[in-house]
Amino acid sequence: MVTVTEWLGRPKRVSRRAIVLVAVSAAAAALIAYLVVEVPVAAPAPGGHLLLFCPLAPLPLPRGQISRHWPVALTGALVVLTVDALAVWIALRRRRAPLRPRPAPAPAESPLRLERVPLRAVGIAAAASLTLLVAGLSQGYAMWIPVGFALLPWIPLVTLEASWKYNHYGFWAIFGVAVLLQIGHMGEHTVQVTQLLLYNGQLAQSHGVFGQLDFETIHFIWDSAVWVLLCVVLMRFGRGNRWLWVAFAAASLHEVEHLYLFWIYTADPWFYAHGGLEGIMGNGGLIGSPLARPYLHFAYNFMVVVPMVCAFLDQTRLVYDRRQAALPTALERPATAGSPPRTPIGMAPSAIQR
Repeated sequence: MVTVTEWLGRPKRVSRRAIVLVAVSAAAAALIAYLVVEVPVAAPAPGGHLLLFCPLAPLPLPRGQISRHWPVALTGALVVLTVDALAVWIALRRRRAPLRPRPAPAPAESPLRLERVPLRAVGIAAAASLTLLVAGLSQGYAMWIPVGFALLPWIPLVTLEASWKYNHYGFWAIFGVAVLLQIGHMGEHTVQVTQLLLYNGQLAQSHGVFGQLDFETIHFIWDSAVWVLLCVVLMRFGRGNRWLWVAFAAASLHEVEHLYLFWIYTADPWFYAHGGLEGIMGNGGLIGSPLARPYLHFAYNFMVVVPMVCAFLDQTRLVYDRRQAALPTALERPATAGSPPRTPIGMAPSAIQR
């Protein structure tokens, strides 16, 4: 039995991932803390007024008026819990089921590498993207126009590579595309809080790059899609992937918030415009916290995307090319009368050991 003294005396190995996670989380927490204390959010309200959201500001509406919306929040939480319970039940059933024998993957390179798109195409897309970005910025267009054009050359490349990987690695490829899109979504929230820092908390000037899409319906559709996708991913890859469970829990909390926000946005627009936009956990919200809505949703998305990336990287170690794995099975089946012997793709008949 190892004593405490012996355990403390042993050299401890800290993984690089742990160091990166601690550093990134500390930086995000420090940024949020600074913004909450030093950069209160001023949101425009009907009638030309401003709503100020900071820990010392008064509530935008009387507490009794805010509390009337508890049934909406509880209904949203019940919907999320019901769907989550189904996803967890299926994931646990798959976890208890005996593992089907899988072919041992060959010591190949990581599936994260480019396998369908040539490097030359990546270079051309990068040059075209940079040219479109610089040209758009030099003309003084709104930020979303040059950024949108800069993204266009990458769409066919990502589509081609993702399609190839889906044919070879299955649902893992869809998970990868979702992680890539969620990283971009996190980037949009990062731009927004940076704009709040630059414009002294003026929300009217801080809507991210694609400000035309910064309204409640888009937020609800996007975050609901992320939540539903993580439910499906959990059912497929939940066995042994702890980070996936963390991302799933964070996305579920985020979804409750957006169900509540979308409901009051559509059913009670007056309440939404006069402070209800802070939602459940925002400053002045149903439960409330020191975080104004932009800072709160930056934190929400951070808590979703970081474990999503870790879960995807962990799952990458377990995937294998199912087409290559199926080749031995196909070769073992007897050929029909009169048909030539089966040959693996890319191999000459003389290369097969008989």
